[in-house]
Amino acid sequence: MGDRTMRWDGRELFGPGRHVLEAGSWRRQAVERGFAGLDGVLSVDLGRRERKLKQRGWLSAPSRAALARRLEATAACVDGQAHVLTDGEGKEYPNVRMDSFRMVGPAAAGSQAGCEYEIVYTQLGE
Repeated sequence: MGDRTMRWDGRELFGPGRHVLEAGSWRRQAVERGFAGLDGVLSVDLGRRERKLKQRGWLSAPSRAALARRLEATAACVDGQAHVLTDGEGKEYPNVRMDSFRMVGPAAAGSQAGCEYEIVYTQLGE
C-alpha cells in the first residue's frame, strides 16, 4: 500500500516503510437439505463468515536491539482478540485477529537493522 504507515488499533506498530496488505474474499456458509418428494435440494444461505488478510513488508529500527523490541511487540499482537487494522491508504478493517507473525529470512544490519515479515489475519466481520 505504498510508503504510508499502517496502524494497529490506532498505533504505528509497523513503522514507516513498504507494507503490502492483500485482502481475500469473504467466505459464505450455506445449508443444503433434500426432502422426500422434492427434486433437487433446498439451499439456505447463512451469510458471510470471515476472510483472510495477508500482510508483507519490511520492519526496520535504528539498531538490532530496537528491532528485537519491535518484533516482540508485533508478536504480542497474536492475542486472539479482535482489533482494528488501518492500511496505508487509511482504509479501516475492523474485527481483525492476528493469527500468525513470522520473519521471512534473516535480519539485516547496516545503518539500520531490518527484516522482511509476513502476517496472516482473519477478519471476523465488518
